[in-house]
Amino acid sequence: MTEHEHRWTTDSTHPTSEGVVIYQRCRCGEHRVALAAPILQAHTSTRPGCR
Repeated sequence: MTEHEHRWTTDSTHPTSEGVVIYQRCRCGEHRVALAAPILQAHTSTRPGCR
């Protein structure tokens, strides 16, 4: 097999307490599993005087 730059496509994503698990594959048949850091949401308030 010749060397190539992988072109990853995402098969599925799954949110977990550790982050988002991402299952990906390349057209050459290779697979990988990646973990993305969790997305932290900022708390906002619409009430006057609240922080």
